[in-house]
Amino acid sequence: MKIVGALLLAFLLAAAGCAHSLAASGVAFRVESNVPDASVWIDDVLVGQVSQWQRDGRFVRPGFHRVEIRHPSYFSVFQEIDFPPGARTTVQAHLQPLIQ
Repeated sequence: MKIVGALLLAFLLAAAGCAHSLAASGVAFRVESNVPDASVWIDDVLVGQVSQWQRDGRFVRPGFHRVEIRHPSYFSVFQEIDFPPGARTTVQAHLQPLIQ
């Protein structure tokens, strides 16, 4: 049982170190949109809803990324961004309603 506890502690310390290093070298990234329940996709991976990325944003890895804001009732917005290390970036995504 002591081994399991030690392994868990080691894992938690390693994870905390990774989060700290990403915050130091990562990009503070926010999304602002007129549709807060739209989904945010980075490099074709769903990472949450606009409402989760609006206030404080989150950190992403520096480098080239494709950002997409989607909602089933709106046209999607795409942006390709090259994030420099340590930058702060905000994507403005004004979604237009689909014609029905």
